[in-house]
Amino acid sequence: MSNTKPTQEKSLRIEPVTLEDIPQITQLWYDIFTMPEMRPLFPDTPGLRQWWDHANRYDLLNKPGQKYLKVVDENGKMAAYAKWDFALDKRGDRFPPWHAESDREACDAFFGGLERERLRLVGGKKHYYLDMLGTHPDFRRRGAASMLVAWGCDLADQNGAAVYIDASKEGAVIYEKFGFKDCSDPSRPREVLSMVREPKSGKLDS
Repeated sequence: MSNTKPTQEKSLRIEPVTLEDIPQITQLWYDIFTMPEMRPLFPDTPGLRQWWDHANRYDLLNKPGQKYLKVVDENGKMAAYAKWDFALDKRGDRFPPWHAESDREACDAFFGGLERERLRLVGGKKHYYLDMLGTHPDFRRRGAASMLVAWGCDLADQNGAAVYIDASKEGAVIYEKFGFKDCSDPSRPREVLSMVREPKSGKLDS
């Protein structure tokens, strides 16, 4: 049995994200990422929601190295979703051009800094990237996020790949349970933690 088996509710299950899920994912993003520092980057406007719809739809259709997964309950309600990136060298740009209603300079600075940290820590080794992970507030502490983290970590272990994530301080405790370590540059602002998990060579018995 995997050593990354999460504690979860039996009613929750993982499914692939479909094109029909795109508007729900956009809504979920805005339900999750309510921090004041995110609003200048992606204001909650019809134009930005359309931008997110386009970005995720494009990735689903054109980037086979990126895997979108969702956790749903027994009624099919989306509890959480994740975007795993397994082909970073072939993905092209992470996002489409910034929307006119976004603070473009702030977007460049924020996401450029994240990318530099990723390259500093794992740029020279085989690794997977947990590009996005979020849980609806109604489903927090019920194991949905852990299911999505475990899915990718198990695959990374099978293929001898490290895993990199940009973690919020609140989310770091979840990742630490899976063996991630905070490798952030102490000289940089600490709103987001740069965390790395090395592959594990063995499996634990059940």
